Amino acid sequence: MPGSSTIVSIPLQTLTPLWTGGAQAGVVDRIHETGIIGSLRWWFEILVRSVGGKVLSPHEAILKLEDYKALNAGQKKDPVKLKQCGLCDVSLIFGATNWKRKFRLEIEDRTCDIPLRDIRINTGSGQPAKWFFKGPAREGNLTLKIIPLTRDRNLFDPAIIEGLVQFISDWGGFGARNQMGFGIVKPKPEHHLDTRPLYDYLMRIDECTYNRQLPSLGNMFFARITSKEKKNFAAETTFVLKHALRKTIEVQEKKTAEPHTMNPDTPLSRFVMGAITPEKSAAKIYLSSPFEKEGTNTIRLWGWLPGESGHFSSRLSREGLLDLIYQHLRNNYSASPDDWIELKHSDAHQPDRQRRFLKLLLDIEEENAHGT
Repeated sequence: MPGSSTIVSIPLQTLTPLWTGGAQAGVVDRIHETGIIGSLRWWFEILVRSVGGKVLSPHEAILKLEDYKALNAGQKKDPVKLKQCGLCDVSLIFGATNWKRKFRLEIEDRTCDIPLRDIRINTGSGQPAKWFFKGPAREGNLTLKIIPLTRDRNLFDPAIIEGLVQFISDWGGFGARNQMGFGIVKPKPEHHLDTRPLYDYLMRIDECTYNRQLPSLGNMFFARITSKEKKNFAAETTFVLKHALRKTIEVQEKKTAEPHTMNPDTPLSRFVMGAITPEKSAAKIYLSSPFEKEGTNTIRLWGWLPGESGHFSSRLSREGLLDLIYQHLRNNYSASPDDWIELKHSDAHQPDRQRRFLKLLLDIEEENAHGT
């Protein structure tokens, strides 16, 4: 494990186009550090929520200077005391008002432009679904350099970020536009990233609350699909699947909802798959572009649904919606039960089951137990 004063270099290779935004809207001129840090923080918040840790938004986390000044030198390095001064388990590392992030990220960017073509798919209604891209994305190799800004191991160990990068590479995506296929990367084969320091850090967090209304492992799912014909997916398959999931949810909602309960401006499909009008809302399901995984052309999916929502009903519950999504994948693609991973609703508040689920996702072997 590297010491807290060690600069950690993490070489990565893109598997799908990568998008981090830039100075000009709709254009990415290089891999921007802010886009990568945003992804690291978003996923770290998920993991901290999953173990009952305290998570504040960047706007809520404010170090109270008067309280901080009253601490002695030792207390100023004590995470418990710092949280009493207004920080949380995430902002301790990623920063807050009056509290700097504990590391600097530098990127050695060796990526290049990859042209993107606009997507049009047949919807069967005579009006095709369309996605337009203003400019190219990025592909190739890059190296993340994690530079600690403190020597105190109690405040920060760069090995935590190494493990976080491995976790995101295995299950999620980096940068923006993950819902449109972007952001899948993998560490270079010769550079193994140990997830144990991340797990150990999470296990030291004091349980204080479990929020199932925001993303956490207790309300997320992870899936992968391949072609039934064992062929490579077409480039537009991600968008065909996006549209198909939206339509499948729309049809099921109409079948199960009471007529007077449906709100045409906020249907369940928009709540789950995202919308631009009448109000912009973020998607809760993310799909990768096709990429090669262990010699097989694969699409990765991940997403989350809150524990409670007015969009769910006794006729179409949260669990029923997840099953609807899974059955669509299984009916139209190659997707076995092992290709769908989630922490069952009944287990989401059991600490032992959560720890085992976390170990599964971090690929840490159970010492005296097996499975999740």
